Amino acid sequence: MIDALLFPASIEAGLSILADPYVLFAIFLGTAVGVVFGAIPGFSATMTIVLFTPITIPFESTLALIFLVSAYGGAVYGGSIPAILINTPGAPGSVVTCWDGYELTKQGRAVYALAVSAIVSGLAGVVAAAFLLVFAPPISEFALNFGPPEMFLLAVFALTIIPAAKGASLTKALLAGLFGLLIGTIGNDPQLSQSRATFGQTTLLEGVDFVVVLIGLFVLAEVFRLAYRGPAVTGGENVEGGTSEVYEAARAVASRPVEFVRGTLIGTFVGSLPGAGADVANFVSYNEAKRWANDELSDRFGTGIIEGVIAADSSNNATQGGALIPTLTLGIPGSGSTAALLGAIALHGLNPGPGLFDSSSDIVYAMILSLFIGNVLILIYGLTGSQYFGKLAYIPIRYIIPAVAVLSIVGGFAVRNAPVDLYIVLIFGLVGLLFIKYDYPLVSLVLGVILGDIAENGFVTGWLLTGESARAFLFNSYITIGLLLLIALSLLVTVIKD
Repeated sequence: MIDALLFPASIEAGLSILADPYVLFAIFLGTAVGVVFGAIPGFSATMTIVLFTPITIPFESTLALIFLVSAYGGAVYGGSIPAILINTPGAPGSVVTCWDGYELTKQGRAVYALAVSAIVSGLAGVVAAAFLLVFAPPISEFALNFGPPEMFLLAVFALTIIPAAKGASLTKALLAGLFGLLIGTIGNDPQLSQSRATFGQTTLLEGVDFVVVLIGLFVLAEVFRLAYRGPAVTGGENVEGGTSEVYEAARAVASRPVEFVRGTLIGTFVGSLPGAGADVANFVSYNEAKRWANDELSDRFGTGIIEGVIAADSSNNATQGGALIPTLTLGIPGSGSTAALLGAIALHGLNPGPGLFDSSSDIVYAMILSLFIGNVLILIYGLTGSQYFGKLAYIPIRYIIPAVAVLSIVGGFAVRNAPVDLYIVLIFGLVGLLFIKYDYPLVSLVLGVILGDIAENGFVTGWLLTGESARAFLFNSYITIGLLLLIALSLLVTVIKD
């Protein structure tokens, strides 16, 4: 049956959805919203998705998810704008963009750097979307072979790869992941229907809603941090424009295809690793670009050369498509942003993971195809409006903090209309602030919440279905053996790095 999904009929169903004017408007609006919010320092793609997910609840699921996917792509690109203009990355994935982008701005070539960023971001996003379109269906087909033991081992593998991928402290990553696993146990035991850590709240019998947790961790925590730290930038600067700089940027990218392709492939691959994301891909791509350059060029990295911007931003936007591959096919998020998308997909009634392409192929293909349009829009928005988006970096935080705080509180309540969620948003806002302050990776906590449920159901179901035999988790299939080898390799790499 799944083979039929590879035929054009499924793609045609997706295209017919995109032909709806309201859906096209959702892509236009979502991409613009993503670029605007991504250009505000401190507003990552994850925050943008989390903040707007409750707002999309009243809308039809296809429309809402395409809006959020478009906002995701726009926000990933938007983070590069303040990185180039004011040396302040809009998101962690844009840190490396500062190194050469801001140096070009200081040399009076801001528009040139912004135009290169827009071109490589848009094109890399299109290439990554093509990878997603080609590889996601066969991976989804393969994932249908996963039974409960395989899903348990897959969840364990995803947990072990987090510290290796992020380069974070092993101890802190594991503690954060374990805390997330504990949060995931709140609610009724799925097998025995006994309540766990509900504190008498009937609303919690169904567990803590994942989207509510994300709002607290990523949005309210950032509000607290902004209030404590103050604005990231002050004052105001003008960006000089110039059409000739845009033509020069197009020539610069066209004359460096190797740098562009290398960054795009690295971004797509690293983005597909659970827990990695754009912030890891940026560093890997930049490092590889410097390593493969000749000695003279290598010494100039960080002084304002366009090769640095191409390496950083091509990998940055390519992570979109890569991160969606495990998210849509296995239900394992490739980054914090796709973890937020995972929550949004579940909130709108779809079941991400094996079977999603089978049960909702038209919506999934519409989401994937919308990435092509969204990335073309990034190119257009970036070339025509970057100098204006840059002014967003100077919006006073006295306007940002109350507006975002109100949206996060209202959004948290809107998910289930449950008063207890207001407390959960506040509690996880404070937890998120502590994690940020003491450098515990938030994405480990989030993946712990997601993977805990998958691991528990996989283990208990597999244990019962196989006559309570541990052999099912060792030799149930060639997939379990492969996953066990990957888990061992991941742990070995993590221990060596730590």
